[in-house]
Amino acid sequence: MQMINAIAKGTLVPLVFMQSDVAASQSNAGLTVAEVRDAAASADDQNAADGYVMPWGGEIIGISVRASAARSGGTLTAEAMINATATGLTGVLNATNTQSAATRQARGNDTFQAGDKLGARVTTDGSWAPVTADIVVVVWALVYLDGI
Repeated sequence: MQMINAIAKGTLVPLVFMQSDVAASQSNAGLTVAEVRDAAASADDQNAADGYVMPWGGEIIGISVRASAARSGGTLTAEAMINATATGLTGVLNATNTQSAATRQARGNDTFQAGDKLGARVTTDGSWAPVTADIVVVVWALVYLDGI
């Protein structure tokens, strides 16, 4: 059976990234793949993997961002990436969305192929606060399981 991407919806896959103690004045800082650390872990133990290599093609259809504490100043913008190239799909924490935000887009805008690396980056302005907040960013990919 051959799948036709124009009709098949594919499989929705959440790709999870994180940053601890989000600093102000970051410019397009790459995020690392989310991990669970024990209480004894030090900062240099943090995961350095900066993305997911996709075994199938698909498209990015959404992004969400959640902070551990409500924003008290400034703006944080999280953006989905394909092969270290900006997609323009962003989730923004600001005066309106102080702790969480999610953005969806129509299919066909940000497609990727098998072997492409999907990632996320964050930008904060100089007044971003609190700098003790942690964030989790989820890039939502629709993956086509052709050939399975």
